[in-house]
Amino acid sequence: MVTSVSSFHNNARNEAKLLFSVTQQTMITKTAAPQRKSSFTTIDIHLSRSESSASSSSSLGEFLDDTKKTKKHKKKEFDAKRFLENRVMSPLQEACNAVTMLPQMIYSAYFVLSGCWTNGATEMATQVYVDLHESNNWMTRFLGDEYRWAENLGCINHPVFPHLTALPPPAVLMVAFAGIVHPIFSVVFHWYCMRLEPSKRIPHWSRRLDHAFIHFASACASYGTTGRIDYFLLNVAFNLDCAFKQFETKICPKRNVRRVGMSIVMYTTPVLLHGHYLLYCQFLLMFVLAGYSFSKYPIGGWSHSLFHVFLSFLPYLLFSASVRLDSSRAQINLAAHCASVTA
Repeated sequence: MVTSVSSFHNNARNEAKLLFSVTQQTMITKTAAPQRKSSFTTIDIHLSRSESSASSSSSLGEFLDDTKKTKKHKKKEFDAKRFLENRVMSPLQEACNAVTMLPQMIYSAYFVLSGCWTNGATEMATQVYVDLHESNNWMTRFLGDEYRWAENLGCINHPVFPHLTALPPPAVLMVAFAGIVHPIFSVVFHWYCMRLEPSKRIPHWSRRLDHAFIHFASACASYGTTGRIDYFLLNVAFNLDCAFKQFETKICPKRNVRRVGMSIVMYTTPVLLHGHYLLYCQFLLMFVLAGYSFSKYPIGGWSHSLFHVFLSFLPYLLFSASVRLDSSRAQINLAAHCASVTA
């Protein structure tokens, strides 16, 4: 009896333990499922957050790029506006621009007619007619004495020009021709600018002629610094193309400036090649100062007049180069001989 009671209690205790274990496992299963679900939900949340952060970062990058582009575009527009405003000159300033072109023309005529190109010439009465066939000019060797047309004219004795004892060398004449002709068209352009509206000045025919004759003067200067017909013809071809482009309907300021700069390089480089280093440095200094006043406009509308003032030294430098040429020596000696005869 006691054994049966104890076995009954043991069976009841085992069943209770089994029921408790099953219930515990069921509860663990129910609680684990939401945790697994919550973990997947957390992963989804993290992914969505990373995607949103990536999209937001890309949107932010695009926004910053657009902002930079907008600021850069506004800056360009502002600079262009300020650039144009600084170059709108009053009628008084345009009149000053025209006046400051006159010294080049006056000095060029004075240099030729006053006989300044004969300064420093040694009188060589017995060697006036120097054999130019010894020079490096191929036109001299090809044409012979016919190329010495200036020398063959002989002495000049005229009361109106007492110091012009002979015709100047061709190189000097070409420099003088450039220094007299181009300022005329520059004065005409600035005279029209006194009456024209700012928007009509650039496409005006007088501006086109002014720039075209800058290239004409550059071609003449190339002969003045070399005395060579072949190099002169090369410069004529280039500058003639530049002059024709001034009359195109579409105006390209940057292209025009580059071509003017190229024409300057073409007629100043021979000065360096001839070994006149100090003279070349003077050319360089003048063009640097003139270029700074033209590009930066340091004193506003008056800067263009300052630009002309710096360039007024150009004829002097070109004449200095032309009188040093071997091809100019014979005619300079002839002028010195004629001055001694008429004295």
